[in-house]
Amino acid sequence: MKYYQKALYDEMTSFYLITCDDEGDELRRIRSLIGGLVRKARQVIGQEGDDKVRIHQLLQLFYGDWGFHCDPEHYFEAENLYLAYVLETHSGMPVSLGALLLYLADSLKLPLYPVNFPTQLILRAEVDNEVAFIDPWNGHYLSQAHLQKLYEGAFGFGAEISSEELERADVNTLLNRFRQLAKNALIRENRNDAAYRYIASLLRYHPEDPYEIRDRGLVLAQMGCYQAAAEDLQYFVDQCPQDPTSFLLTAQLAELKDHFSELH
Repeated sequence: MKYYQKALYDEMTSFYLITCDDEGDELRRIRSLIGGLVRKARQVIGQEGDDKVRIHQLLQLFYGDWGFHCDPEHYFEAENLYLAYVLETHSGMPVSLGALLLYLADSLKLPLYPVNFPTQLILRAEVDNEVAFIDPWNGHYLSQAHLQKLYEGAFGFGAEISSEELERADVNTLLNRFRQLAKNALIRENRNDAAYRYIASLLRYHPEDPYEIRDRGLVLAQMGCYQAAAEDLQYFVDQCPQDPTSFLLTAQLAELKDHFSELH
C-alpha cells in the first residue's frame, strides 16, 4: 500500500481551519502558495531522473533558493504550525518544514518519508536499497553517529537507537504527536479559545480519550471554568492513576476546588 506522504500537511491544514477564524480566503491563499511551490519545483527538478540527485535538488531549492529555515528564537511558537505563516515567511519548525517537504516529495514522486525520532521529526530518503536521513531543520544529511548522539541526549549516555525507531513513521502515531505539540503550543501561549476548539474537534472522534479530556481540563482551568476543569482532570486521574502527570494534577485539583468554593 502506498505510504501517504501528505498526511502531516493535511493535519496542519485541519489544525489551521479549526483554530483560526477563516471563511475560506486564507485556505485559498494557502492552496495558491503551495501550488506555486509545486509548479516551481517541477520546473526546476522535473519528475524523471536519478532520485538521489532530485532529492538533493529539492533540498537546495527549499532551503537555499527559497530560504526556508527554523528560527531558534521563536522555535516553539504556535504560529510555526500555521501553514499561512510558514508559507509566507518561510520560517517554521522541523515538523512544519518537514510537512512541506513531504508534500513536495509526493508531488515529485520522490521517496522521502517521515521518522518519529524522539527529539524531533526527521526524514528518510530511500533510494536503490539505501537509506539516508535528513534534518528538516536545515536540510542537512544526518549520519548514524550524529543520530546516536541526539538519541543519547534524549535518553542518556549509552542508550542505543533500535532499527525500528528509524523506520517510516506510523501515520497515526505521527499525527498524534503533531496534535500534542499543537495543543501544548496553544496552551502555553494562553490561546485558550483556539485550544478548546481544537481539543473539542479531536474529542468528536474519541469522546472518552482521557488524555484529550485532561488537556481540555487544563484549558478550562486557564479560562477560569474551575468546576468543569476539575471534573475533566479528576476523570484523567481516575482513568490513568499510574501516569506521571496524575500525581502533579492531584495537587492542582485541590487548588481548583478551592477556587470554585471561594466563588460560591
